[in-house]
Amino acid sequence: MYTLKSFLQEKMHTQYKDRVKELLKIVDRIIDNTDFSLLYSTENRLLSIGFNIEENKLTDTYYDLLASEARQASLIAIAKKDVEAKHWNNLSRTLTKLDKYKGLISWSGTAFEYLMPNINIKKYKGSLLDESCKFMIMSQQKYSNKLRNTMGNIRSSI
Repeated sequence: MYTLKSFLQEKMHTQYKDRVKELLKIVDRIIDNTDFSLLYSTENRLLSIGFNIEENKLTDTYYDLLASEARQASLIAIAKKDVEAKHWNNLSRTLTKLDKYKGLISWSGTAFEYLMPNINIKKYKGSLLDESCKFMIMSQQKYSNKLRNTMGNIRSSI
């Protein structure tokens, strides 16, 4: 929403100014009415993935990995003051290793989890997040090569 809001603010000077103003009001309303504190577990200092309506409680699964889209929600929740700033320190920075390289783990190791937050959040060269993105790309390439070799061996044996 914040990215959309920034985009719309840049478009305030166009042939569609009234429409942009209208859309900005809608976006502001959505931002104002989004309350991350409802998903925040003060015990774990983490955001829950959801709320179980039938049991009237947060689910027992949490957005807990820095190397995932969770960091976007966390930064927004902190900026809105919906959650305490020390929540940021509870995002896991667990490392994994492949060959001689290390990188942060994500939920499933997908490129989406590592790269998507970089659309809105600046990644600093040489930082842990930057190195983890490089690690993920190297890991994906290695896995792809392994699959290619396996498929080649299967085709050869047919």
